Amino acid sequence: MLGRWNRWDPFEEIRAIQREIGNLFDRVFGATEAALTPVGTRTAYWVPPMEAFYHNGALVLRCFLPGVDPKAVDVSVTNNVLTIRGERKLELDIPRDDYLFSEVAYGRFERTLTLPQHLKTDQVSARYEHGILEIRIPVAEGALPKKVAVEVAAPGEKALAGTAR
Repeated sequence: MLGRWNRWDPFEEIRAIQREIGNLFDRVFGATEAALTPVGTRTAYWVPPMEAFYHNGALVLRCFLPGVDPKAVDVSVTNNVLTIRGERKLELDIPRDDYLFSEVAYGRFERTLTLPQHLKTDQVSARYEHGILEIRIPVAEGALPKKVAVEVAAPGEKALAGTAR
């Protein structure tokens, strides 16, 4: 952990594992259920894909939500847990019998992510554009990962005493 000392909460670790197992279960079985459920009757949760990276002093999370009305999306941060909720509604008025197939999941979705401690969660911003929800969370000063150069030994150079040979 970077920054100030935090008291370890073993129950938070258990909750994080439960969330991860739930997300894994949704990714594995949610897609299968959506593929096997008749069009128009899908109400199961689905899990939108995401990516995360550091850019310009912030953690950036991008959640891919094509076809989701931005007004149906809710983003919250509580105790360093980011939650994204929403719903993709089937808005076409096509009878079920006229569909050949559909690979699009409809219904509610939810993603929860445990955030690193070194973020300024009171300064979260979110923007929705072209079906992508982008969430930016500034990183506390001095907490960004630091690249460490790896020195390469010259050929024939001996290792220090007591190290592996």
